[in-house]
Amino acid sequence: MNYVEIEICCNEPLKEILTAELYQLGYESFLDTPEGLKAYSSTTSYDPKELEDLIAQYPQVEEFTSNEIEEENWNQQWESSFEPIVVDRQCRVRASFHQKSENFPFDIIIDPKMSFGTGHHETTAQMIKDMLTLDIRNQRLLDVGCGTGILSILGEKMGASHITALDIDDKAVENTLENVRLNQCRVIEVLKGTVSTSGLSSEYQLILANINRNVLLEDIPRYGKLLSPGGHLIVSGFYTEDQPPIVNTCEDSGLQIKSQSQENNWASLILEKN
Repeated sequence: MNYVEIEICCNEPLKEILTAELYQLGYESFLDTPEGLKAYSSTTSYDPKELEDLIAQYPQVEEFTSNEIEEENWNQQWESSFEPIVVDRQCRVRASFHQKSENFPFDIIIDPKMSFGTGHHETTAQMIKDMLTLDIRNQRLLDVGCGTGILSILGEKMGASHITALDIDDKAVENTLENVRLNQCRVIEVLKGTVSTSGLSSEYQLILANINRNVLLEDIPRYGKLLSPGGHLIVSGFYTEDQPPIVNTCEDSGLQIKSQSQENNWASLILEKN
């Protein structure tokens, strides 16, 4: 599959805003550049009119260009710019070409290719932070929209007994399987599909969903049914202003807020099933 690379010339404050906007439009990966940022979308998802309408809302944008590229070209760019990150002094996320550090309880290797989820985006980092607050030893875990598999891999390293990782994208499924092997994981089952198409019947003690607002609003009732009593749901991938309808849907599904956080207008919630 080929991808479209969007290069936008803009100032530093606008980078965060445009990254958030493009993520909501389905762009999967982002790179900072000295001139602004680059964003990547599959050719099948790319809508030039949608992009033009978005850019028109920001007259501060100096220039933007689009270019169709092959996947391996983007991988080379990613490898030259990716740096390890540390979340809450407990979890270090690195690429396979970085040296391991013994200073952190959880060491995760992620080679994302074209999948989303290196820990650099606020939503992924928030999901990791929220997971680190829970004791998930011996729990069954469901990771919806797994992307690179980063959250599933952390789940196994934290002691989960079985993990189901779901994604609708072929590349994400392939990339998750690769990262599962890189981290020598043993209890992660990777499936292509959604909660409504995958025939899930088991109860889970923890469900992770870092997806956009519309998918969450549709699927939260299903998460509620799949959670065991006392189980937790962690959700992110939406703006803080979208939190009220998310919370209302959760409450209607028997889920109550346990904690909430936000970073750069991205929200994250931990909910518990009654």
